[in-house]
Formats: sequence, structure tokens, C-alpha cells
Amino acid sequence: MSQKLRPRLGSAIASTILSLFSAVSLVGVDKAQAAVLTYNFQVENSSHSGFFKLNNSSLTGIGFEEIAVSEGRLERWDKYYNLAGATASFEQGVFRGLYASGHYSVMNEYISPPDEPGGPFYWVYESYESWSMGLRYFSWSHETVYRYMNYQSYIDDGLLIVDSYIPYSRGWGSSDVSYTLVNTEPEPVPEPLAAGGTALALAGLTWLKHKKKMAA
Repeated sequence: MSQKLRPRLGSAIASTILSLFSAVSLVGVDKAQAAVLTYNFQVENSSHSGFFKLNNSSLTGIGFEEIAVSEGRLERWDKYYNLAGATASFEQGVFRGLYASGHYSVMNEYISPPDEPGGPFYWVYESYESWSMGLRYFSWSHETVYRYMNYQSYIDDGLLIVDSYIPYSRGWGSSDVSYTLVNTEPEPVPEPLAAGGTALALAGLTWLKHKKKMAA
């Protein structure tokens, strides 16, 4: 290699090393601000409560932003609802509340003993519940229905079209939701200096390979 080209090549390699080091360092600084946030929440005037987690690394702090919940649960009476995938809303980087919804339904059937007077009877129990959370507002509704009729009539008709008896219970309500940030856990990220050292080592190996090639 000519004496004129060596300084230029050395300068180019040094510039590349510095660029790599700077880029990796900047990435480390940005990611160091990322964290997994854990919130608890409570529906006021009720026993409904829960928690959720999210990663805020995508937040820019500009305008309205939304982040998907990575893990969470709503405890409602004797039921539990998975909140993974629910939407957390932020405005200018400040948490506003959660958007989530769910429902639950069940149907049980029962045939009474054949020796029961007028029987046997065919019983049906149905229950349906739905709920939704809009930022700091929680609403819910439920309905439970019991039906029964003579089992032979049910067999003959094929469908439970006419109910002999329909007692039911219904309910609905709404309330405010309060949130509490209970944990901020930084994401594990590579140290900028360590990453920069890796970049320097790679650049050095590249230079050595180049020298051997030129010598050959």
C-alpha cells in the first residue's frame, strides 16, 4: 500500500469506529429510559379490582398515544378476566386510563326425577354478564334467567319455545376507576460502553484482515 493511502484508510477506519460507538451509545441512552410499569386499579364503591403491566418504550410523550397491556387481570365477584391486549391511553406522556371490555355467559341444564308429580321437568339456567372500562369509568350489566317445562312437552316440541316459568334477575351499574402506579421496573439493556467496546473490537479485526490481505 502506498504511503499516501495509509493515512486516508486509517482516518476512514477511525471515523467508522467513532460512528459505530456513537450510534450504539445513543441507542443505549434511549432504551435506558424504557421501563415496565405496573398499575393497580380499584372500581370505587365495589369489590372489583385488578392490575396490569405495560412497556412504555414506545412512548414519545407527544400527543395522544396508546400501548397494549402485556399482562393484567380484573377480579370481579368470583370471576377473573384476562386484561392482556387491553389498551392503555397516554396524553403527553401522562397515563390517562385503560380501555378494556369483557363478557361471561353460562348455561346449565337439568332434568328432574321422573317420579316427580307432573314431571319430569326440564330446567334451564342461563346467566350473562358484560362489562367495559373506558379510561376512568367502569360499567357493567348482568342477567340471569331460569326456565322449566314438562320434559315430554319439550321432547315433543323439539324446542323450548314456550316457557312455563321465567323468574329472572337483572342488574347494571357504573362507577369511577382509580389507578395507582405501584412499580417501575427498568428494562435490561446492554451498557453503552460495553457495546462500544464490541464495535471497536470488530473494527480492529476488520483492519487486521485488510492488512494481511494487502501483505499477501
